[in-house]
Amino acid sequence: MSDVPAGTGSGDALLDDAEVYALHALDADERSGVEAAREAAAADVREEFDARVDAVRETMAAQAAQYGVEPPAEVFERVLAQVVDDPGVTPIRRNRRPSRTALRAVAAAAVVVVAVAAGVVLGRSVLAGQDGRAPSETEIVLAAPDARTTRARVGDATISFIYSRERNAGVVLMNDVPPPQDGTVYQMWLMDPGGGARSRGTMTQADVRPTTTAAVTSIDGAVTFGISIERPGGAATPSDRIVTTLPIAPR
Repeated sequence: MSDVPAGTGSGDALLDDAEVYALHALDADERSGVEAAREAAAADVREEFDARVDAVRETMAAQAAQYGVEPPAEVFERVLAQVVDDPGVTPIRRNRRPSRTALRAVAAAAVVVVAVAAGVVLGRSVLAGQDGRAPSETEIVLAAPDARTTRARVGDATISFIYSRERNAGVVLMNDVPPPQDGTVYQMWLMDPGGGARSRGTMTQADVRPTTTAAVTSIDGAVTFGISIERPGGAATPSDRIVTTLPIAPR
């Protein structure tokens, strides 16, 4: 992912800690250190840090208030298993405080957990007639019984693809992926067994936030989901500037 723009400046470490700080996953000394770093940071870094913290806490509060039903245990087990099995993350063992790297990974995965849990609860309530509107395709995918998650760490960023073969659709969740550089876009692809690639839309700088979601339709027989860096407007086939590729299991 060398072509993906990286952050610059001493504020990067502070921004990396925003999610774990928001989730109260730091001890008292670490928390004090983060708060001191925030006070010493440039104004734009403080604003970005505060925005990330607020986004996490508002999301958690909104989900708790609106969907205050505990989802099935297998939802959390299925998603958090991705973190435990990630070879790039220090395992969390009993009687041992997890490393900051592991905490960041768990915080990033929490975005996936919240989205999946909300999708399960919301999808069930809507389909059961407890809501006044029809569920979106994204909500249906997240609530699908056969929903599966594939995930990659790309530098400090996390990209997850949750998909349902029964619904023939998926949802992309990107955490801490920086916006594309000027004069480029991110383009989403589905790769078929024969080697063909089908475009599933582009993301401009305005589309990419600290936490970004996008729906992917008609996965059909695709075996891989990928993201590449392309010129504005997208390309007919993927360039060699690949951000990530994620496997899609067969039905």
